[in-house]
Amino acid sequence: MTLAQRIANGKESLVDRWYDLVLATYPGETAKLWRRNSDPFTNPVGQTTHRALAELVDHLLVWSDAQAICTSLDEVVKIRAVQDFTPAKAMAFIFLLKKALREVFAKDLAGGGLDAELAALEARVDNMALMGFDVYVREREKIFRMRVDEFKRTHRMIFRKTGIMCETTDSLVRGGPDEAADADEDLGIKKPQAR
Repeated sequence: MTLAQRIANGKESLVDRWYDLVLATYPGETAKLWRRNSDPFTNPVGQTTHRALAELVDHLLVWSDAQAICTSLDEVVKIRAVQDFTPAKAMAFIFLLKKALREVFAKDLAGGGLDAELAALEARVDNMALMGFDVYVREREKIFRMRVDEFKRTHRMIFRKTGIMCETTDSLVRGGPDEAADADEDLGIKKPQAR
């Protein structure tokens, strides 16, 4: 029996072990809560993580659809990208799959006849990590963009209320620059003369 077949047969054990390793990266109380609670309504983060890990094990075995792999990674990475993890710690959950593989299938791997297949699967995990890092960077960029936009909105309102900043006529006039210039003249705004 190949290692892939053994993994398919023992998928639940592998996913559960990987999930336990991922939970160990969180503070103790969080890990206990997520481990105890299997209700998707009261524990959506834990259940989403567990489901996505199961999907990633399936993808590891089939390894045919990069977009599907990224979609499953996206679910876990989005969660970890907003939490208080360094980039390395946020992405370490993918490499924990290697550890889970070696632990759950230790007896099968002890004979040594599955080394080549194990190496191929571990190379897939490495590729999965590269895909995951792309997803992580994209998610962090979204977060930073949202923070900058919120900062701009907040400060724009404050400046307007205090009279430090006012809207320019260019933003008030919906037409082109000629209409904006006409609006400036109507308001008595003089443009500096070019020398």
